[in-house]
Amino acid sequence: MSTHTQPTLREKAKMLYVRILLRMLPFLSTNMRYLSHKVQDEIDYLDVGYTFMLEVKGAGLTSVCTKTERGTFRRVPLDEIAVDVEPGSGLASADADAVTVDYVIAFRSLDYAFQCFSGAKSLQDALAERAFTTRGPNNTGVSLTYMFTALLRSFFFWRRAYRNQPVASTR
Repeated sequence: MSTHTQPTLREKAKMLYVRILLRMLPFLSTNMRYLSHKVQDEIDYLDVGYTFMLEVKGAGLTSVCTKTERGTFRRVPLDEIAVDVEPGSGLASADADAVTVDYVIAFRSLDYAFQCFSGAKSLQDALAERAFTTRGPNNTGVSLTYMFTALLRSFFFWRRAYRNQPVASTR
């Protein structure tokens, strides 16, 4: 007997919100660099063709973006992703036309993704709580994390989780 229940209106709203932001990710990643030099610095660190994936476990939500020669990001359709290698493994695909994913950020649930994407929780806090897992090389993963933090800070400048926190003074 299945215990699967219909999503509530609140869950549907969260899913729609996260889906919209995932769809907007290439646009935001490309255009927020004009508002934040930190975003631009992290984009510059990533090589042309660098591909990352954000996914939300249990919600069927995934977004894959790749850096173009112009330094912008474009959305990669899921049917273009290599199926013979695990995303974030660093392995090349036998299919020369397939896109391999260099780095994966996988949120454990829709609620965690919503908290980060709505500005209610910072990526640092979510990482400390293990709200998401990552797969891929650490150097570009750190760059992506910095880029997303700067992007979210610019996008959610009014939200508490993304405000610059006062630094405690030492005496």
